[in-house]
Amino acid sequence: MKYKDPKADLRYWLPVVNRKATIITLLFLMLIFLAFPRFRAKPLKKIEYQVAIQVENVPITKQEIKKKQQPKAKLAEVIEAEEEETPDTVELAETAIDAKAPPPPPPTEEVFDFFAVEEKPRVLKKALPKYPELAKKSGLEGVVVVEFVVDTDGSVVPNSAKVIQARPEGIFEEEALKAIYKWKFSPAMQRDRKVRVRWQQPIIFKLK
Repeated sequence: MKYKDPKADLRYWLPVVNRKATIITLLFLMLIFLAFPRFRAKPLKKIEYQVAIQVENVPITKQEIKKKQQPKAKLAEVIEAEEEETPDTVELAETAIDAKAPPPPPPTEEVFDFFAVEEKPRVLKKALPKYPELAKKSGLEGVVVVEFVVDTDGSVVPNSAKVIQARPEGIFEEEALKAIYKWKFSPAMQRDRKVRVRWQQPIIFKLK
């Protein structure tokens, strides 16, 4: 039968050792505080660097501007001229003045549309247009619709004709315009008065 000593068990000594170590540590810290009651930290000294700046006096210089000397004015020399006799009166050449003023332009008459007149113009005389040689050789036929103004005497007002439509284009227009100025119409009537009227007329180009 084995005999076990309770003092040889480590679990018995562990709390005792911890308690003694804590007491010794506290006593040691108290001695330190009693021996050194105050602790002052000395501030670090800053090293200051001084920079020496030299100031030089620079003299201010001005740029001298030389004034240009103006040339001295020369006195004009007086030249004696021979005296000539000048007549006191001046004769003006006679100019012929035409006292007659140009006649005023004739008043422009109002031009009515063909559908606005009471009596429309009628064809009294036709002028056949010249058939273009190129169209004749090619066997082309066509029609040109021309718009123009019929005057109060039944003639076509100069420079009033223009082409509205042409088939084919670029062949018969010139000859149609030349021919229409040779046509003659009866004047259009509006309230028993002869008036100008805008009219359209087809001109047919047909080979025989």
